[in-house]
Amino acid sequence: MNKIVFFILQAVLQLAGSTSLRFLKPNVEVLEVSDLSSSEVSLHCGEQYEGEQIHWERNGESISETGNRITVTIDGLRGGNFTCHRANGDLLSYTLLLVHPVKFSKGGVLIKSSDGEFVSCTARNYNGQFHCSWKWHQERTKRAVVYFTALRNSSLINCTLDSDISGLTCIDKEYCPYSEEPRSINLTLFVRNLYRLEEHQRTFFIRDIAKPDKVSITMIEDDVFEWRPPQTWSFPCSFFPLSYEVKVVPNNHDCDFTGNRVEKMETNETHYKVNIKKSYTFCVRAQDPLTNRVWSDRSHHHKKKHRHTSEQ
Repeated sequence: MNKIVFFILQAVLQLAGSTSLRFLKPNVEVLEVSDLSSSEVSLHCGEQYEGEQIHWERNGESISETGNRITVTIDGLRGGNFTCHRANGDLLSYTLLLVHPVKFSKGGVLIKSSDGEFVSCTARNYNGQFHCSWKWHQERTKRAVVYFTALRNSSLINCTLDSDISGLTCIDKEYCPYSEEPRSINLTLFVRNLYRLEEHQRTFFIRDIAKPDKVSITMIEDDVFEWRPPQTWSFPCSFFPLSYEVKVVPNNHDCDFTGNRVEKMETNETHYKVNIKKSYTFCVRAQDPLTNRVWSDRSHHHKKKHRHTSEQ
């Protein structure tokens, strides 16, 4: 994983029309627009280069503007990587100019997950670590994560970007699992495809995203099953209890089946006896009963039963 730490520069310059220029981080500026009309943006190579002969390139190709300060026209979502060079070609600096269509519907770069969110966050327990993930639009192949941060009460939470750039792993070292969370976590994520920027935010408590891992099922005798809390769940169980949903579905059906002959109940026990003569699938999932927020993924065990026939 590559650790990325960014600090937002809070300066925002108002431009002509309904646009503004935001300095997101060194060498990265964001043109925030409410429509796709053209905008003019001023670029600066650097104070230390005043008086030098400077030429510019946009995405590797020379442009006509010269000098330490230039003005360029941005059409629609066509931002660019602007580099300034000495007369001999030496690179002096660059500005990555991204376009953020603030009044457009989100979903141009990321797509919603099954939970209806662009960014989904879960915690396997109450140790202060959590993971947030997202799904890229399959047609966006020039994608990148530009910036991210997680804060609680203005304190920065340490996060690392997953190697596939589709998630973050974060750890709140000041989190105490034995006391009530006084303030929520605020996550901000900026992603881009080419030069289009998309902003996503999530606000949550650890208790609201706690999702236990799958339980391990053991059949201790015919039709009698037992299971234990996941090894990754917080202990002791007396302080971090789990409740379970037991479900028995007909053979050749998965645990999501909701048709006839389905047996389902919730329990605090960790064992169950099935009273069915035909083959079936036994399913269990876990949840923190103090929050009733997120169920674990289901574990299952297929029980085959052979039909006996009498000889005549």
